[in-house]
Amino acid sequence: MSKDLTKKAVEMLLKGATLVSDPCPYCKGVRIIKNGNALCVNCGREAKEEKLPEKIEKSSDKTVLENLDQKLEDLTKELEHEKDHEKQQKILKSMDDIIMIKEKLKKL
Repeated sequence: MSKDLTKKAVEMLLKGATLVSDPCPYCKGVRIIKNGNALCVNCGREAKEEKLPEKIEKSSDKTVLENLDQKLEDLTKELEHEKDHEKQQKILKSMDDIIMIKEKLKKL
């Protein structure tokens, strides 16, 4: 993940963006969404006109860090069952990206 992409993702999260439970359709990375625009933290692609599911809208009680922790937990479970080495590497990359974002958010 580039520094520019990390910075953009952190800025979106600080401005109220939400983690998306569905992975990026292109690289299976972690995505965040704000105002209908979904950004993949891993590859940087933005999905067109994606609607925010109601369950995510209602999860605004959770903090960004809690959402990131939940995503790490989900990815950990997914990694436990994944046999394909390439997919394991992508999951680990996504987990590393989330950890980097958490560290940057804690510094702010």
